[in-house]
Amino acid sequence: MNRPKYIFLVCPDPELIKSHIDERLKKSGQDGWEIKTYWGDDDDPLPATFWTDLTIKSLFPQPKALVVRRAHTLKADQLDKLDSGVKGLSSDIFPIFCLEGPWKSKKAPVPATLSRRNLFKNAKKEGWVWESQGLDQRSLGEFVRNWAARTGISFEPGADRALTMALPLDAVASRLELDKMELAAGDEKLVRKEHVDLISQTGEMAFFDLMDALGQPGAEAAIWKRVISDHSKSAKDQMLFNLIGFLASQARMYGQIIGGGKVSGSPYVIQRKTPVARRLGMPGVARMIDLALDAEYSIKSGARRYDEVLDILIAGLIDLFQPKTQARRY
Repeated sequence: MNRPKYIFLVCPDPELIKSHIDERLKKSGQDGWEIKTYWGDDDDPLPATFWTDLTIKSLFPQPKALVVRRAHTLKADQLDKLDSGVKGLSSDIFPIFCLEGPWKSKKAPVPATLSRRNLFKNAKKEGWVWESQGLDQRSLGEFVRNWAARTGISFEPGADRALTMALPLDAVASRLELDKMELAAGDEKLVRKEHVDLISQTGEMAFFDLMDALGQPGAEAAIWKRVISDHSKSAKDQMLFNLIGFLASQARMYGQIIGGGKVSGSPYVIQRKTPVARRLGMPGVARMIDLALDAEYSIKSGARRYDEVLDILIAGLIDLFQPKTQARRY
């Protein structure tokens, strides 16, 4: 078995966790992994199906990765069961425990209730614990190199360094920007220096990128983080009205794309927006307009507070833009 019996991933960045899991499974020596995700902060974080997969060997085994997200919130009784549950693991079962609490110092934030148990002590002893505080300028370079190797992208001299310096220190947000780079690289699969200008400047997030992020499962936290940080010093009402105006213009563009008429805008933006427009269809465009009008009325009439309006608007957009067929959170 070319992997640990189980692992702990201690990192606050969900995209880095996902990338690390994918890499671990790729190098495990086994194919056909079924990833089953559980959440430590759910009402029933470790249901009966989890314990069945963990402890009962199947007659027709398929390798299963049991990913427990936000495992730092698990209670003592659940940790006690895990302590004994991992002792007789089948080689087809790979538990992955994600500790996603914030780092308040250079010491990894491992809950005391977990650190005292053999489950974690053994993992620490065997080297089955991976720790990362998230992206910094040094690790961002590796993040970009791994992305380039995975996608077959190459760089014009100096473009890789320029890209690394321009990307935000947030893996979900950086992933969205790299998606943009991949499209800009085209059939040549070559990132040029001028492509780096497409990256949103930190502190002034373009609404284009907000809309782009809305359709990415798992990006919800990054959306909120960037909206709040980019506009916390701005006039809130003005930011909201700018967003409402942008929604109206986007709805118009989507409608033009769906209708097959002439679409105003850069070829890059139109190419990026076309698949989204087709997936939304006219009912989706109508829903966008409804959300924008409801937000505008609510703020102007005083029916709701600013924070409530923004909450409802972003939640409605996330629900609208994300594919309805996506699996449970991962």
